[in-house]
Amino acid sequence: MTGPGNESNPRGLLNKSLMRMQQARETSAKDPQKNINLPAKANSGWAILKQEMVNRLPKKDVFNTVLISVAKAFMDTNTKEISEADRNYLVNELTDNIIKHYPSIRLNEIPEAIWKGVRGGFGEYYGLSLVSFEHFIERYLLSDQRTQLVKELPADDTDKPVPDLPTQFEMAKNVALLALQRKKDRKDVSTMAGSVYDFLDKLNLLNFSVNEKYDMMADAARELINELKFKLTLARSEERPEIKKDLAAYKAAITEHAAICDRLSTLVKMRAKKLALDAYLNNILLENSDLNEMIESRKQLFISTDKIKP
Repeated sequence: MTGPGNESNPRGLLNKSLMRMQQARETSAKDPQKNINLPAKANSGWAILKQEMVNRLPKKDVFNTVLISVAKAFMDTNTKEISEADRNYLVNELTDNIIKHYPSIRLNEIPEAIWKGVRGGFGEYYGLSLVSFEHFIERYLLSDQRTQLVKELPADDTDKPVPDLPTQFEMAKNVALLALQRKKDRKDVSTMAGSVYDFLDKLNLLNFSVNEKYDMMADAARELINELKFKLTLARSEERPEIKKDLAAYKAAITEHAAICDRLSTLVKMRAKKLALDAYLNNILLENSDLNEMIESRKQLFISTDKIKP
């Protein structure tokens, strides 16, 4: 297996990267965010998000960034070197998987995600494996900071044409079928769960009872509570009061049916949609149903609507 483009010897590149980083380690130690030979950081989060997504860049550029980010992770954690063949596999597979499964990430965000991940920013991990690196990328994209940046991202100055309803239908259907395939492959569908849920719900394919929806909301709140408890163990002292406040709000919502703020309500609804979609897709796989055919049978319902948010 070889790298993209003319990189016929990626393991040699990795060794060279490690040597360069070792030489620069002392100068970069005071600035842990500094990435040697990585793309220059943008001045702000918005500027980074204005850059091209990785699936629109030459694969060689993504490969080189992953290569050096992985090498730095091994060096920063003082992890015992793996064989050259394993490193070669790791870098190539991670590059391919980032482009395929996390296409919206920007080049500058890859080293940031891995830097935070190896320092426990996204929870516990076990060794620097392909799964660990993918976990870092995924959790980075789902992090509160990154999600907020996306929400606050200023609109482009130029207006882009809105696809017609048949095109929107095909796009949304393909995402739903991708979610089903990822579920079959036992891969996470968190990043697409909300949009797929809304699409299937628009087609009246989701038939959860009121009680089932309530149970999913409660389960979602419990999951978020557990995550906040873990986050509390890693939080700095100035962050702890806010986390404790969110914890108390979720607990009160479950035990006393108390109202919660819009931010927490949005988070619990998003998580509940993921749980609902997981249950629905599991049932599709269990019954060996044809999701494509089911969606196609409701196409006219989609087309007849004046507005859709896939």
